[in-house]
Amino acid sequence: MRFGKLMLGLLGGVLALVAIALLVGGGALVWAMGTHQSSDGFLISTTEEVATGSYALTSSQLDLGALRTEWVPTNWLATIQVNAAPTGDPPVFVGIGPESDVRAYLEDVAHAEVTKFSEREVTYRHNEGDAVPASPSGQDFWVVSNEGSGSISWDIEPGDWRMVIMNADATPEVAVDVSLGVKTPWLAVLMVGLLVVGVGLAALAAVMMFFGFRVPRAAAAEVAPSVASTVGAGSGSMHDTA
Repeated sequence: MRFGKLMLGLLGGVLALVAIALLVGGGALVWAMGTHQSSDGFLISTTEEVATGSYALTSSQLDLGALRTEWVPTNWLATIQVNAAPTGDPPVFVGIGPESDVRAYLEDVAHAEVTKFSEREVTYRHNEGDAVPASPSGQDFWVVSNEGSGSISWDIEPGDWRMVIMNADATPEVAVDVSLGVKTPWLAVLMVGLLVVGVGLAALAAVMMFFGFRVPRAAAAEVAPSVASTVGAGSGSMHDTA
């Protein structure tokens, strides 16, 4: 009986840890949506400068091949936004295209791949080459692109993709201030779900821990006289010794 109650209390403790994790996740989404959400519903990252002395900046491969559009429309999953403002004079070009086409376009062209983009660090993998690229706006493989303001929005699609940022005139020395955004209708649902499930598990954990670790009144009553008798015996021994 005592073992069963102990296990109930321990299981309640485990559920309490899960509830804390869910509540922390839901709280983080509440904070992000309150502080990083734009007027058009995108969660926007901090703005970071990315630059290269070569002809182009590219993203790592965006592997979206596992998406199943027959289950859920892809624009229900996410819309991504890229905002790139040039720090110099040349207007900027931003485009997203199939990975194979981008690779062919930049073959033997010196460019830098952004391997990490965060508030604390931006890292690159540099690719050497001596070819001069053709004008990016003259290519027909982009699924979305923009020249000048450098701002694009794209409903993600299945496939392997790369993002490319260049000077619009295809000259070297690319430097832009970049922020990334994402919007999905499931985000608010996820936030509410995390908070509701977290609160429910927390309540269940509290009940399980209460009944699992609660000391019955009868047992407490038995303990009290035994403690009192032990104290009394100790006092008597002290008087005898005196």
